[in-house]
Amino acid sequence: MELQETEKTTELVLERMDNSLTSLEQMSFDSINITDKLVNGIDEIRKCMSEMKTCAESDREFVAEMMEKMLGDLLVTAFEVNNISHELEQQASYQRGTVENIKQIVDFLYAMQ
Repeated sequence: MELQETEKTTELVLERMDNSLTSLEQMSFDSINITDKLVNGIDEIRKCMSEMKTCAESDREFVAEMMEKMLGDLLVTAFEVNNISHELEQQASYQRGTVENIKQIVDFLYAMQ
């Protein structure tokens, strides 16, 4: 591998690593927002359960329907955060491979000296 070829490879590896880090940052931000939605949704359901205990019998069906809808929304949100977790895992693995590539480049450069 020539020095010029090594330079191009290094630039490519660093660009891929930078793109991957940007993806990791965005996914981390997204996961924070999604988990906030989960926490707020669970709190709303908790409030509905408390309300259900004290509401009139005629209102219980309405409150139960609201809770069912909120649980469905939480399930969708949980799937979102689950998908992001899998993507984070893939990006972390990708970062590990990129670090190995950088180590090889550094070893090659030291060997040239």
